[in-house]
Parts: sequence; structure tokens; C-alpha cells
Amino acid sequence: MHLTSLSALFTTILFAFLSLSEAALPGTWPLLDKPPPMKPEWASLVNIQQLPKAPIQTTLAGNCSQAAQFCIWSCNTCTRSASDIVTCPGTKEWGISYDDGPSPYTPALLDFLKQTNTKVTFAVIGSRVVERPEVLQRIKDEGHEIVIHTWSHPSLTTVSTQQIIAELKWTELAIQTAVGLTPKIMRPPFGDIDDRVRSIATQLGYKILLWDRDTFDWKSASDPSFQPSWIPGNFTQWVTDGNSHISLEHDLYPIGAQNAPAAIKIVRNAGYTIKPVSVCTGMPAYVQNVQLVASGPAPPNTTANGTDGTANTASTNDTSNNSSSSSAFGSHHLLSSVLLLIVISMAISTL
Repeated sequence: MHLTSLSALFTTILFAFLSLSEAALPGTWPLLDKPPPMKPEWASLVNIQQLPKAPIQTTLAGNCSQAAQFCIWSCNTCTRSASDIVTCPGTKEWGISYDDGPSPYTPALLDFLKQTNTKVTFAVIGSRVVERPEVLQRIKDEGHEIVIHTWSHPSLTTVSTQQIIAELKWTELAIQTAVGLTPKIMRPPFGDIDDRVRSIATQLGYKILLWDRDTFDWKSASDPSFQPSWIPGNFTQWVTDGNSHISLEHDLYPIGAQNAPAAIKIVRNAGYTIKPVSVCTGMPAYVQNVQLVASGPAPPNTTANGTDGTANTASTNDTSNNSSSSSAFGSHHLLSSVLLLIVISMAISTL
């Protein structure tokens, strides 16, 4: 065998290995993290003539001169009670939500949630669902809520009506394919929404999930001055008002995911009941008849019952994350070793 032929064979096997090394959702999907194309059959779902004439922004909150007229949340946190979910309406209820997954850090967080009998809401990106459908299946199986968080995470007030429809419907389709559920709630990236976006979402059958408490854990990805202790520190302050809340965290980033258990501990110890957002609001989570429930009491002798904050949290998450990562790492290396042996054997046979 010539060297060029051997090189071609190796390249073919390498690409086969790469395609097998990541779990992916079956089907044909748009490019990940890119604006997805519009399916023709979706165009009739939204009556464009009924949409408010809010101007398309050039950047996030780039022009707030009409913020009051079109209720631009990213300009002035304006909300519409008919469509927007901002907080839990009951007494001492807390809707904890995590955005932008499923990620490599989500399984460790799910381990903690299962250990402590805690039920929360995950706002998922369609592109991440295609990458990790097995994690979304676990989110569903363990009783957490799934809401739509778009396909590629754009600022929705800056894109066309057609792109908004495509962003939401492709994500809905990915969730349907992965776990067989059709969410009735969406969360706009960055909370960026105006009356045009609201009308599109409403015509597509969605309620809109916002929040009233933001940990700003997303800054940990780009701001070296961000301190992980700020996350539990925020919750320590927030629980003192005794009011119900919906809080925003991110399981996409390691610092956010690793400090989430400490936040849960603080909320529980303050006497709050943690609920999926649809449970605390009494709204249906899905088109399908699925009954979600609130968090139950944490079992005794779990980290959720402690008082020391982050120490137990870090240990729990590090162990779980390393375990899941090691499993994936080991299976990938086993496959690569087998493929490498095949290549070497074929090379030797030609000598």
C-alpha cells in the first residue's frame, strides 16, 4: 500500500471516529449555533399583520427611545402580565432556573438535584439538545421542567420575524425528537423581548419566562474578576426579603453549575419551596399532559441540609463531573485505540 493510500485510509477512519465520539440527536439539523433556516410550513403560524410595529434593533438595547411604547424588557425591564412570567405568585416559592445547556456540567448538577429531591427549570438551547440528547432525557426523566431558549441564542429584538420563528420552532422540534415533549414556555436570550417578539411567541403558543433575580454567573466566562462566592452571596441577600422569586443561573458555565448547589441550600434553609416555574405559576409546561411537582424534603444527611455553603458543594460536583467525564473519556479512548490498531495492522501488512 502506498503512503498516500495509507494516509487516505487513516483520514477516513479518523473522521469515522470523530463522528462516533459524540452522542448526537438523530435527524437532519441546521448548523449548530448558527441562525437556522425557516421551514415554509411555519410561515402560516404567525399573522405578520397582527404584529406590533416595534423597530428591529441593531444591537441589544441599542435604541431605547421607544422602550415604553413597545415594552422592551432589555431597556427598562418592562413586562406584560398577559404573556410574561417574572416571579412565582405564591408565598415563599422559588423558581430556580438554569439556562443555555445541556452542557458537560449539567450531569453533575443533576446528580445533586436528584440527591436532594429538588425540581427546577432548564431553559435549553436547541443546538445543545442536538449535541446532548441523553442529558435532556435525564432532565425529563428526573422530573425537571424544560423550556425553549432558542437555537443559536440571538438577541431576539435584533432579528427578523422569520428568524425568531425558526429559532423557536427548531428548538421545539429538537426537544420533541429528544424526549417527546412540546414545551409551552420559552425564555428569550438576555431577556431581550419587545411587543413584536411577544406577539410572535404568543401566536406560536408560548408563555414567556423572564426572572426577577439574576446571579450574573454568566460573567464568569469572560470577566476574570468574577468571584464564585458572589453567587451564594446573592442568594443569602435575596432570601431575607421573604418574597417569592424566579432566579437565573447557567449550567453552561462551570462556575455557575458548581455553585448552584450552594444556592439551593441557602434557599431551602430559608424556608422556601423550590418549584419548576410551571408548577409555581399553575401553567401547563407542555402540550402533552405531564404533571410536574414541587421539590420534596431533602433526605437527611445530604449536602442540602448543611450550613457550610460551598465546601460540600465543590466536593459533590467535582466528584460527579469527574465520574461522567471519565466514562466518556474512557469510551472515546477505547474506540480510538481500536481504530489505531487497525491502521497499524494494515500498515504492517503492506511492508
